[in-house]
Amino acid sequence: MPIKWKTKNKNLKPNVVVDKIEKVKSVSSNGDVSFSGGIEFEFAQSALETMIEFPKEMGGSTRKDLIWQAISTTEKLTSENVIKKIDELAKRQNAKPDVVFQILSSISLCKEQQSRLIEIEGCKLELLDSCFPEKYVAARETAIKTSCQHSRLSVNEAPNDYSNVIITVRAKSSSMAVTKALRCLDLQRAIWCLLSNSLMQFAGNEWEPINKIRLGQIHTVHNEDGGLASEAFWYEPNFVKAKPFNLWNQNNHFEQNVKDILSQLNKSKYSEKLKDVLLRYVRALDERDQNNALIKLWGAIESLTSPSGANGDLVIKRCAFLHSEYNFHKQVLEHLRAYRNQSVHAGDQREEVKNHCYQLQFYFDRLMRFHINKAAVFSDLEKANEFLDLPPDKESLLRQKELIESALSFVG
Repeated sequence: MPIKWKTKNKNLKPNVVVDKIEKVKSVSSNGDVSFSGGIEFEFAQSALETMIEFPKEMGGSTRKDLIWQAISTTEKLTSENVIKKIDELAKRQNAKPDVVFQILSSISLCKEQQSRLIEIEGCKLELLDSCFPEKYVAARETAIKTSCQHSRLSVNEAPNDYSNVIITVRAKSSSMAVTKALRCLDLQRAIWCLLSNSLMQFAGNEWEPINKIRLGQIHTVHNEDGGLASEAFWYEPNFVKAKPFNLWNQNNHFEQNVKDILSQLNKSKYSEKLKDVLLRYVRALDERDQNNALIKLWGAIESLTSPSGANGDLVIKRCAFLHSEYNFHKQVLEHLRAYRNQSVHAGDQREEVKNHCYQLQFYFDRLMRFHINKAAVFSDLEKANEFLDLPPDKESLLRQKELIESALSFVG
């Protein structure tokens, strides 16, 4: 996929931003390139990243590096030559052979008596029964200590009762490896949470994230020999310690249910869309600020029920269709939309917002299970939404069937 400027939003004008970068660029007599402009230069780089259509597997640090290389040239910058250079750099990077990386992280699962190996989306997730192997320990500690000193972050290793996890992936670079690894881990976590999260909470900490299974605070990336593949580490800015969850102590069908969901997802003609929505779901319910969680979860539902653009009426109609008491659930969804809109525009924060999140999770669960169960039925998301647009009562459906049969006989 070629890297190009985003063209759907006509208000985005990359030439204006590139011209600004060119104005603050300086080239020394020996050909060294530097930039002045301070905060405006930082704004410009950030704006460029938003204006460019990158492949989704390309992580943020890789995108920033490509932009930096493209603008750090003695040549006069234009929007045409900047995007061309970024595309060339990306193609050069993609031509490199894949390398094996191992990302070390942790997860709020109870430790088992033996390690478990899970394969998902081309990644291998190894849930360890104890500490990380010795070959990784010194390098991981060095990365955390060095990065904390440079960035003044305050982070800690995972709680002792979390399970350590090693994710093995093949990628072009360390940053792309981390992006791929965390995507795989979060997809697996999304399915676990879909099957494990509580339906409601009547007492407890309103700032506690809803997800039962959450990541540890720190992720480091290593070569196969245990050494660091990157001196940086990745961390969870919204980390809140979770009580370790005993995933393997669920009902007898739990592991089979997980396998069935993955199998159905892979059968779907729009599986990548469903997986992206699952990622949005699990990352939304990691939020400790429940207003943020509700807004993000509504966005996940909206991307399935109204993919062409924000349309609250379609969200409500299509979600309500999945329930026998259509009119009642339509009203509950209207209430959630009203709260969501109030929260977005007024920054309103009420104590009951966590209950609203649980309610919205209920509708997400029903919607996602519909798409998973009907994986082999619909050729694309548009067809699935056409189904959800049908009348919600039998009488209206029969009347529509009669009209269609009449129309078929008329044109036949």
